[in-house]
Amino acid sequence: MKSFIKFSILILISYSCVKKNTKPNLVFILTDEQRYDTSIHYGNGKIITPSLNQLGNESIVFERAYVTQPVCSPNRSAIMTGLFPHQTGVTMNKIPLDEQIETFPELLGDNTYKTSYIGKWHLGKEIDPSHGFNQRISIEDRYHHKEDIAAGLEVIRYSDYHKWLINLGYQPDIDRRETFSRYYCTDLPYEHTKSSFIENKALDFLEENQNNPFILYLGFLEPHTPVNGPFNDIHKIDDVQLDETYATYIPEKEPLRNKIIRINEMHNNFKTSENNEMGILREEMKKYWGLVHQVDLSVGKIMFKLKALGLDKKTIVVFTSEHGRMMGKFGIAPKRFMYDASSRIPLFIKAPGHQSRKVTYPVSQIDIVPTLLKLFGKTIPSNLPGKNLFDFESADVFMEWNTDFSGVGKPTNGKKYDECPAQIEDCDKAMLQNIRTVLTPKGLKLSISAEDYDLSELYDLEKDPKEKNNLYYDLQYKDTVTLLKQKILDWQKRVNDNIML
Repeated sequence: MKSFIKFSILILISYSCVKKNTKPNLVFILTDEQRYDTSIHYGNGKIITPSLNQLGNESIVFERAYVTQPVCSPNRSAIMTGLFPHQTGVTMNKIPLDEQIETFPELLGDNTYKTSYIGKWHLGKEIDPSHGFNQRISIEDRYHHKEDIAAGLEVIRYSDYHKWLINLGYQPDIDRRETFSRYYCTDLPYEHTKSSFIENKALDFLEENQNNPFILYLGFLEPHTPVNGPFNDIHKIDDVQLDETYATYIPEKEPLRNKIIRINEMHNNFKTSENNEMGILREEMKKYWGLVHQVDLSVGKIMFKLKALGLDKKTIVVFTSEHGRMMGKFGIAPKRFMYDASSRIPLFIKAPGHQSRKVTYPVSQIDIVPTLLKLFGKTIPSNLPGKNLFDFESADVFMEWNTDFSGVGKPTNGKKYDECPAQIEDCDKAMLQNIRTVLTPKGLKLSISAEDYDLSELYDLEKDPKEKNNLYYDLQYKDTVTLLKQKILDWQKRVNDNIML
């Protein structure tokens, strides 16, 4: 009898251990300004990214993944919550995510998980743990610093990365705030960069929580501007071949908003002749590739650690980016555009029990949270507009661009323009337009605004993948425009979007 009792106890202990270890883990890797065309899985085999190449081989690769809004905070809010920016209220940068809006760890509703967010948060105060994360390890001072001063705090708090650099003997380069500028940090040796700091903190977290279910989000700043780092020269300039739509190329039917930004942010920043501009852009792209390689090094070490700890078979890994960057396409430098260079990003999901494959139809990052909930065995809340990507059903993808809803104040780039190709009031109105975009599975992409101001665009990506030919004003596509406009209006009704077009 005693032997039987002992045996039963052992069985129960064994069962409890097995049951405990069946919970999936999550490592979510989020980069910043990484375009889709930075991986061999998206047609670029010239960038040195062996770790991302391997991760893609083991993942479901979504070849045509798109953001919800091509700018930092709004799209981060969508990635974290499964809600569109107009639903989260984070419609522009520097708007914090409301504490009442739940992120994925909160939606999961399982307090047994160890949760950590390491890196760029960009949805409010960078230092304080919030939104379901037990731990917050910060890398930037610039966002919370002013808030602390405004709050009258006697002791101004600095990021974990800032304190680490101080301990290493570095001195802040911005005297008035005693902080480290982004450029200063990109000029450091690799082992002291933000990506290396995040990587090491991630390895520590995995080591400490190898016996606990965990959720780990990593917010890399790279390859965000400034385009500079320890691997500026790891690639050959001859490998960087930009197509004809870069530098001085101007589309025949260029929207006014594009023209304004091109004139004021591209040419004024580079201040170069047309003959030399392509050379400068190729050099910038080469350094940009170096930053992608820098992220790859960290991804490789994290993936190796998961395998070494025996966690790779029960850990979901997501790799994606906040948005892309124009990098000189159409003569435009920044993000903030619906073109693929700005709005299309890499998306890998490696999930135990799911075979690797490639998905060729368009998908949205709005679907990431619903997908994770299903992978964790949870029901998708009815208020989430996205779907489970692993159902493998194609659908229309919607994107938005939100500006100052008040209709007053500064244009969206925060400054008046040195040059304006129209009356200044028309320039302001064009820059303050809210834009809504639909992309169909067949590759038709329509972008429209409440007031046209020469902003509307229609592209057939199957026939015109470089988005050179704006078909919006082509009479042959009149019915297509009408149909796609209705799709946008129907979507707005479904997601309670009050920016009526």
